[in-house]
Amino acid sequence: MDSEATPPIRRREIEDRLHAVRARLKTLRERGVEADKRWASTPRERVAAAQRHAAEAYESALQVLAASVQAFRRAAEAHERAASMHERTAVAGIGDVRGHERQAALHRDAAAADRDRADRALSLLSAYERTGPAADPDEPVDRGRAQASASEAD
Repeated sequence: MDSEATPPIRRREIEDRLHAVRARLKTLRERGVEADKRWASTPRERVAAAQRHAAEAYESALQVLAASVQAFRRAAEAHERAASMHERTAVAGIGDVRGHERQAALHRDAAAADRDRADRALSLLSAYERTGPAADPDEPVDRGRAQASASEAD
């Protein structure tokens, strides 16, 4: 991939994602070192570790759902732009008019499907936030990050 052709905003998104992946790999490597220690721990410590892992999985699921909502919405917008381009081209009588009309209809249908997928992912995100992580019932749940994830998706 030619880095000269990559827009600065996209390059920054890629760098941010690589940073997140590297941080996750570091966490997983550290967890691997701790794995040997886990079997020597008490049942209570193993339960606490399992609860921490469940909370991490919950947070990751929220992030994935929020990212999915954004991705589906962006895809729908892209399909709408493509449909508009095909419609303008057909109206102008450029090229295969019927072909452009068919492509416009296909892109409109794809946009509608992506909006439906975004709505479904958003409803899953909302439901997942309501259920909360599998946590210690005596411990208060911090829903601030979960709600921030949902508002970022909107």
